[in-house]
Amino acid sequence: MKIKKFLLSTFILITMILMLTGCLERIEINKIGIVAALGIDKTDDGYIVTAQILNPSAITGERGNSLPVYNFKSEGLSIHEAYRKLDQITTSALALSHLNIIVVDEKFAKDGIAPILNFALRRDDIRPDITILVAKDATANEILSVVTPLDMIPATQIDVAQFIDTHTARLTNYNLYEIVDMVNPKSSNVVLNAVSIYHAEDEKSEKDVEKDVKKGKDIGATTDNLNNIKAPVQLRIEHLAAFQGDKLVGFLNTSEAQLYNIVQGTYKRYDIVTRIGEDYYTSLRVTELKSKITTNLANNEATISMKMKGIIQENTYPADFTNQDNLDAVAAYLKAHLESEMETFVAKIQGDLKSDIFGIGVKAYTQEKKLWKEITGYWEEMFPNLDIKLEIELEINSVGEIGNVTL
Repeated sequence: MKIKKFLLSTFILITMILMLTGCLERIEINKIGIVAALGIDKTDDGYIVTAQILNPSAITGERGNSLPVYNFKSEGLSIHEAYRKLDQITTSALALSHLNIIVVDEKFAKDGIAPILNFALRRDDIRPDITILVAKDATANEILSVVTPLDMIPATQIDVAQFIDTHTARLTNYNLYEIVDMVNPKSSNVVLNAVSIYHAEDEKSEKDVEKDVKKGKDIGATTDNLNNIKAPVQLRIEHLAAFQGDKLVGFLNTSEAQLYNIVQGTYKRYDIVTRIGEDYYTSLRVTELKSKITTNLANNEATISMKMKGIIQENTYPADFTNQDNLDAVAAYLKAHLESEMETFVAKIQGDLKSDIFGIGVKAYTQEKKLWKEITGYWEEMFPNLDIKLEIELEINSVGEIGNVTL
């Protein structure tokens, strides 16, 4: 009996020891390089990949004078080759499981973003909810080298800015799967956020400003950019990058970005400001929005219908808002302003960009499948000549907390 108990105890002890031996292919946590962002720049012969790696000791405060991230870059014929070469210049095993953003330069975007989609979607360690941005007037490496006082990790700063601005109707927020769907010829063309480097310009001559711009990229990559109440170098996301298929064809400014999102009909905070006469203006916050696109391919037409309600946010027009006629008159001013802005925007999309970023083609595909089969392959040629009609309904359903007061 004692022998049996001894053997059982020995067996249990050996089993527990075996369970505590750990993983055969383990990597110590201090040997892992957490990649927060990737930058892709196109060269004549291939690609330059920049990996932004977190510096845990600086983030936790153990090294107060060091930067929270370090950038490493390498070049290769393919994105994968350039990325693998990073192993030769880093002392850590790179981990992409916490990757937030991928930034590509304009040259890469103009030639087509398909290679980065191919690279990202084939890897099981990259989450599909990351976002891709276009570096405007800068390389991806330069964008990822700017540290600012509000957030010293460029990847985090860009990611947070995207989240905030998508709620103010200025930007977009498409993940990898959505981007792939939107570069499909049957769907709408994708629109991505564009990030730029801005320089604080004080009372200086044009020559001095040009010098600051040239050296500003270097300043932005150092702690000198942090020790100033007005950071000399800043990152801003103020434009959208419009694509035809997977190729960049142009940019939308802040106002055009809002119009794009209004047509998309996503619920965000839209602001419409219009001048009344020469001395007055009114601002409206759109609180309800319904947008619809209908097509009539037989007549080469499409109609964009927008119904919106909003609250007066600011007003200098001396009108009695207890009188519904006055409210209707102000609403008419706002509607006329929006119509004018939208007509100009549509003309740019059809004339300059020649890109169906509204997704009219996908609506035609679902609404008129028989006719769509006849024009499949010709939509890019048809879209610039499409007669796009606008139908806008705008109603003011609140004049704000102070009611009828005009200051």
